[in-house]
Amino acid sequence: MSTSTPSVTSSGDTSAGSSAAASESAPAASSAGRPVNRRFREAPSPAQAKTLRAAGIGTGSQQTEVRVRDFTFVSDEPESIGGRDQGPTPMEYLAGAVNSCITVVIDQLAERRALPVFDVQTYTLAKQDTRGLGGSADVQPYFYSSRLQIVVTTEQRDEVELIGFAANAEHICPAINLLRDAHTGLEVVWSFTAEASDRAAEALSNSAWGYPTQGVTEPRPFLTVVNADGAGVRA
Repeated sequence: MSTSTPSVTSSGDTSAGSSAAASESAPAASSAGRPVNRRFREAPSPAQAKTLRAAGIGTGSQQTEVRVRDFTFVSDEPESIGGRDQGPTPMEYLAGAVNSCITVVIDQLAERRALPVFDVQTYTLAKQDTRGLGGSADVQPYFYSSRLQIVVTTEQRDEVELIGFAANAEHICPAINLLRDAHTGLEVVWSFTAEASDRAAEALSNSAWGYPTQGVTEPRPFLTVVNADGAGVRA
């Protein structure tokens, strides 16, 4: 379990500071000999496990047709590096998967906790040193810095409840935990707003990393929490 402290900003201040990096402890061994992530108290149970499957067929020029259950989609690379640019890259799918994964968690958790949620927007930014994949340097080939912006519109104003909700959601989100344990420098930023606005998460993300906001007005959150699960909070 990480011991860093989450950063919290309220009263409309959107300049939440960065918290300490996520814990990157090595896995411990359970009594059954199976690896256990030290940020969690229990070992995985094979009896409670499900198996995920995905099939891929290379269609040439770095493109892959992927089949998952009854769904088929294409992963590709830009033409500038030899692809056909007919679909997102594998790493772009990974960035998008984090967005959809936390949205699922928010929907399920809000229902369990009876939290009124009217709108959820997410946006991921990630930096990847292309020399790793290109083989020109022995560097981490995947994300070395990443930021997940989550904007939740709710009528709830209890800050303790909202911080606990964010911490709980981070703690049980598979994709967030996967990126944290992979040393991607993930920062998760929660912005709670009273009213939904178009492309809110995108505007906050681009502004935070110094990119143009493309004319989109940044929302004014009444509460901002950074890395809510930094202290292993469970509500």
